[in-house]
Amino acid sequence: MSKYLLVFLGLLAVALLAGCGPKGVAPDSPEDTPPNHYLHGMELVDAGRLPEARLRFARSLELDPGYAPGFAGEALVAAMEAGVQPDAEHRAVELDKFRVLLDKGYAKAGTPADKFIVAVTGIRAETSAKDAKWMRRAEKWHEKGRVIKDVDEGGLPYYRNVEALDYFMGKARFEAGEYAEAKGLLGKVVGAAGNKWHQPANELYARIQKIELATANYTVTGVSRAIAAKDAVSRADVAALIAGELNLPRLFGKLTALTPEADFIPADVAGNPFEAEIVEVLKWNVRGLEPVYDASAKAELFKPGAPLSRKEMALALEDILIKVSGDESLSRKYLGQETSAYPDVKPTEACYNAVVNAVTRNLMETDLTGAFRPDDDLNGAELLLAVVRLRNAVNVY
Repeated sequence: MSKYLLVFLGLLAVALLAGCGPKGVAPDSPEDTPPNHYLHGMELVDAGRLPEARLRFARSLELDPGYAPGFAGEALVAAMEAGVQPDAEHRAVELDKFRVLLDKGYAKAGTPADKFIVAVTGIRAETSAKDAKWMRRAEKWHEKGRVIKDVDEGGLPYYRNVEALDYFMGKARFEAGEYAEAKGLLGKVVGAAGNKWHQPANELYARIQKIELATANYTVTGVSRAIAAKDAVSRADVAALIAGELNLPRLFGKLTALTPEADFIPADVAGNPFEAEIVEVLKWNVRGLEPVYDASAKAELFKPGAPLSRKEMALALEDILIKVSGDESLSRKYLGQETSAYPDVKPTEACYNAVVNAVTRNLMETDLTGAFRPDDDLNGAELLLAVVRLRNAVNVY
């Protein structure tokens, strides 16, 4: 057999092997494409609808079994589920699963844009999982993303801009409590105007500044620092911070010679990590943190895991101010105003007086438009700053 024939047969074998790879299914419509399903899957991830997101990513891989962003999307869902998995054995399985998916996606990536997508998603996945070495692994993905050249932003259906890499690494540093490093990364994103991540980076940068301001001159507990990084704080978090930082028995001690007893301890408080702090808050009947009736349970519950809104925090702050000062007139000081100081809070709303008291005393802030955002979830930085400022104003110690 001639050497030319051998070469020909070798090339033919390579071609046949290449053609034996998995083939994608035919699309059902013009919109039935891997990038389209991937984009909608990421939007569903942002909305917290993980099962639906997984279906979208699975469909993107049915259409193209080598589609790297599809693997990255599946990895992110698995990592987010691992992060909240209480069972150690199941958690370990999910941790292995998402890392295998990430590596597979990176290996399959055929363009710089696809490699970039996997690298950014790797940072997000490790941040969601938070196992023992999550930060080290996130740093590795950040470094991989940094050295990718010639990324075509047109090939980033969800991330859109290369600033996503520094934004999510900055967010990871923030969640690790590495505020100086986080600000350095977020500052780069804020400085690059006209990108998708400019506003969230700016908001996160402002949150870090609030935390730094709150902790600059005052000692706060480790629990307080952990709560400060949360995007939304729960009713239990707020009770823990108020009880821990304000020292309610000392703060309210001058009101009565007796330590009050809670009228009622809801059933869902027992066994909570902050049970003692919740009971302490219930003893003093802090407004905004009272038990609420749950129709499905047909009982009054504290709902420790439920997020606290900004208007509920304003009510709690006002109540504490009234109890400390003994000035009941604070509860009606701004009632009857014809025009509101805030575009999103009417003077007739039940929380209006509390909102004005909280803002005018610099315990809470409006946004740049002057809006208070009463129904938004309170984040940890806002909570910490409000409580520390209140602690200073009433001179707890």
